[in-house]
Amino acid sequence: MRTRLSLLLFLQFAVWSSWLINLGTYLLDSLHFTGFQVGMIYATNAIAATVTPPLMGWLADRSYASERMMGVLNTIGGLALIACYFTTSFAWFYGWMLLFNLCFIPTFSLAAAMCFYHLERPAQEYPLIRVWGTVSFMIVGVLLSVFGIENSPVPVLCGGFGALVLAGYSFFLPHTPPEPGFNWATLRGEEVRGIFRERGMVVLVIALLASCIPSAFYYSFLNPFLNEVGWTAAAAKMALGQFFEIAVVLAMPFIFRRFRFRSIIFWGLMAWGLRYFAFGIGRPGEQEWLLYAGIVVQGVAFAWIIIAAQIYVNNRVPPYLRNTAQGFISFANLGLGAFLGSWIAGETVSANLLADGSHDWWAIWRVPGLVGVTAAVFFYVAFPRSGRL
Repeated sequence: MRTRLSLLLFLQFAVWSSWLINLGTYLLDSLHFTGFQVGMIYATNAIAATVTPPLMGWLADRSYASERMMGVLNTIGGLALIACYFTTSFAWFYGWMLLFNLCFIPTFSLAAAMCFYHLERPAQEYPLIRVWGTVSFMIVGVLLSVFGIENSPVPVLCGGFGALVLAGYSFFLPHTPPEPGFNWATLRGEEVRGIFRERGMVVLVIALLASCIPSAFYYSFLNPFLNEVGWTAAAAKMALGQFFEIAVVLAMPFIFRRFRFRSIIFWGLMAWGLRYFAFGIGRPGEQEWLLYAGIVVQGVAFAWIIIAAQIYVNNRVPPYLRNTAQGFISFANLGLGAFLGSWIAGETVSANLLADGSHDWWAIWRVPGLVGVTAAVFFYVAFPRSGRL
């Protein structure tokens, strides 16, 4: 069972990373889209995370098993991503990416719910399965540089075919009966309202929304930045973040036993903020180690926040509300906050375009850096000291 679920996440993150890492470079350098347009294309993640959770809840309520929904959604999403390969205009590219994300984003909460349903000890076993998503992400990053296709549409095409492979595999996954899905009516229930009366849950949601702003800068514009400042094999070096993330994820069962949830999320948010000051100062051949430092903290910045939040919420809600809870976490992490983050990132990059076509990256990175540090301090002060997983 662990092997089958591990392969699920391996394929899922291969599809995601096939465009997430380098798409900004391809759109800026090859298609000559503006920073605002790039930000809006990445913001299709957020639109999907806002629109699709109630739809997934409606389908779950009508007894569509999770593995069947995974198969159908990845089929449609894969075809949309393949269409992007043949598209050069902003309007059409935006439309195809929106369709892809409308289908693909819900698979994250579906996959998490499937894992938590089939695992006997999620807090101990889930990190060992989730790590294969990180391995996949790292491999794709290395291959982008090995084949020199960071400013090419080829990765998008590969991601489309990868989604079709994932769709076929999904139909052979263990049967996962539907549970009540995410919907706003459920959130108005007395039991759910009681959960969100807890200060810890409210503070967590606010922190997740805030973390989306620095993460939007990272995924949309880090690869273009590294290529612009002349750092060779940028995608492969970005994969170092996933390499260290593997160690961080594998260590999470130990982390959960040794540290309070409050400290885990605090350092995750702080890593998001501090890494951008490192990017603002470091340059190839001049304090280059800061570029590496900003990359290698990816495990702390990403895994500590997302995985810890998933497990925390899974432990805080009754079993019949777990799909709803995981859907809400996806909404908080990839919804409104990600949309605002992508919009802010795109506008910030466009506003700091210099006359020679380069960018004032110190001014750009200062924005997500300050947001990350502020969010970390807010969470540490506001979250209950007694909060544990």
